[in-house]
Amino acid sequence: MTLSPPQNGLTFCDCTGLSALLAAARTAQAGDVELRLCAVPHFLARILRLSGTHGAFTIEERHRQT
Repeated sequence: MTLSPPQNGLTFCDCTGLSALLAAARTAQAGDVELRLCAVPHFLARILRLSGTHGAFTIEERHRQT
């Protein structure tokens, strides 16, 4: 499963948004599905890194066509 930011860009993510992403990652993992985040804005990449949660996702620079 791949999550991409909206076309107009993701501009904000607080602890509620981070919790939602982590819940989605747990749900995906329980279903033996890999959750990939693509085109992650720099501020979100920083939040994931600083919170130590970046390992819960596969992060891609661009959306891969499948």
